[in-house]
Amino acid sequence: MVVSEVLELLIIRARIVNKSNDCTLFVILPSELLDEVNLRILDILSRDASRPFVDIAKELEISDATVHIRVKRLLAAGILRKFTIATDNVLLGYDHLAFIGININEGSADEVIATLSQIDEILELHEMYGQFDLLLKIRAKSLEEMRDIVANKIGRIPQITEAELMTVLKTIKEEQMIPLKKDIADAASADAT
Repeated sequence: MVVSEVLELLIIRARIVNKSNDCTLFVILPSELLDEVNLRILDILSRDASRPFVDIAKELEISDATVHIRVKRLLAAGILRKFTIATDNVLLGYDHLAFIGININEGSADEVIATLSQIDEILELHEMYGQFDLLLKIRAKSLEEMRDIVANKIGRIPQITEAELMTVLKTIKEEQMIPLKKDIADAASADAT
């Protein structure tokens, strides 16, 4: 085995041990984990997570076993967190989208975040620096449901001192991942030198 392969296997093992023993273990990820091939695999999977490894291997002109091993390493390193689907929320009936800026009592962030994280309709939760302490993205099927979420779920959290609802009129662009074209080109030029 090559030293880099051993190191990557140790990283996978360290992450498994870390998850199973619930301890803190610091592992520095090798820069090779974000090489051109892995970036291209991530780019392909970001566009279609159901794409078979055999198809990815053909496109990249590598073996499907190589794709499989690289995806496992990306998962173990936490770079690739999960395979998921993209749905059309409007067709599912969730056509009301809003953002809520929230300010909270000082020192209550962890407790408020834990409570908000349990609310299914909150799709995103961000800790902010600026006008608001937290920014939430929520979806609902109707204005009545949106009101219920804001008034009866979020509004009842006692540590919230202020909230501002910003309803979305139209979504122009909504992506989950930044395209990796530039990173792939940078990695290719680095490999060429």
